[in-house]
Amino acid sequence: MERVVAHVAESAPLAPLLEQCRRVIAPKYVHGTEVGPQTNRLEAACGGIMARALLGVTADEDLSYGEYGKPYIPGAPEFNLSNDGGVVVLAMGERPLGADLESIPPIYRDPEALICRKFFDEAEQAAVGDGSSHEQRTSWTCAWTRREAILKAMGTGFAVDPRKHPEVLEGWYLETRVLESVVLTCAMDVPFELELVEFDVLDALAALLEVRA
Repeated sequence: MERVVAHVAESAPLAPLLEQCRRVIAPKYVHGTEVGPQTNRLEAACGGIMARALLGVTADEDLSYGEYGKPYIPGAPEFNLSNDGGVVVLAMGERPLGADLESIPPIYRDPEALICRKFFDEAEQAAVGDGSSHEQRTSWTCAWTRREAILKAMGTGFAVDPRKHPEVLEGWYLETRVLESVVLTCAMDVPFELELVEFDVLDALAALLEVRA
């Protein structure tokens, strides 16, 4: 059976260390550390460290991109990076895969309600309800990450609209994990085992700084 290893990291410990992070990560990730809310900056830094430590990405040129923008590294394992809520995951395997990480919403706002109406089937709509319980909101997040993980595994993202082409969601194997305040779903076209590995971003940063010195 195929195996997917999902390396999971908390980005918050990097808060006082963004300048050090910028010294060791590829420029595309450096840019992410310079714009947007602080949480997004920390996630970009964490993703850059994981990409370098686990995939050897030191420059933007190390990454190639598919027709719809999905990154890959010729000759390297398949991978997918996702982040939300201060958590970053880098999933790796031997076949094309998709990984999506989403925070469980505290309430349903307009975006969640719109997604529910547009994308979820009747059974999913019944499970997600009105969002008044944590269980319902977790169900919403599971349903959404399943779709995103499949579209990321395909390499198209929402360039292919699953509302117009519901058949694209069929035939995939999915593994979902609830990790406290976030939900992770990985998708592959064959059965697979999902292994979660805690990634110590501070240890990784220290090792990269030592190499650079």
